[in-house]
Amino acid sequence: MKSFSKLSLYDFLAILIPGFVILWFFDFFKLNIACPIIDILIAILSYLTGLCYHKLMELVVTITNVRRSKNLQEKAWKKFYNGIGVEKDFPNNIDVAFVQSYYKIAKEGCLMNIPVLEAQETFLRNMIPLVFFSIIRLGCCNNCRALCVFLGVLLLWSIVGWLSIMKKIYELVWEGSYYLSQIEKNLREDNIEQINNEINEKTSD
Repeated sequence: MKSFSKLSLYDFLAILIPGFVILWFFDFFKLNIACPIIDILIAILSYLTGLCYHKLMELVVTITNVRRSKNLQEKAWKKFYNGIGVEKDFPNNIDVAFVQSYYKIAKEGCLMNIPVLEAQETFLRNMIPLVFFSIIRLGCCNNCRALCVFLGVLLLWSIVGWLSIMKKIYELVWEGSYYLSQIEKNLREDNIEQINNEINEKTSD
């Protein structure tokens, strides 16, 4: 339940906050709207705007194939298998291998904190373009130089964090798939040994 709450919060913020920033871009908050429920209206519009933006970013990521960066996936693959001292060739079709491994660990309920990491990755992905455009907009203001520098540093760290989280997700998927395979292998070997023992006992009788 605690993990579900974290996931829901990250998912909500990944949509609400970008929508809020986009409304700020269009000077929505300067509108003189005499309405007692303006805060609720802003929250609803922020979420709806963020939802549309979220779908747009998903489309951009799909077209550009950023998430399927073979270089990033290969680094995660080598880091995991080199870390446990196992030699295993990098798959020719890494996308198929990743999806199979992901659904394998999902089927066994071993996703661990991967959904939370995916929500964090989505949040950073959605915010990176908005931070960039915020720097451009604030750059015209002489009193905002310090803020622009801060946002510039934040932008760089957001990109690094985004790539780092994606790499960590790949590592956890490979890790979960590998150890599940080892468990299945050990169970098969134990079953075979048990069957052989039973056969030997019957033969000796």
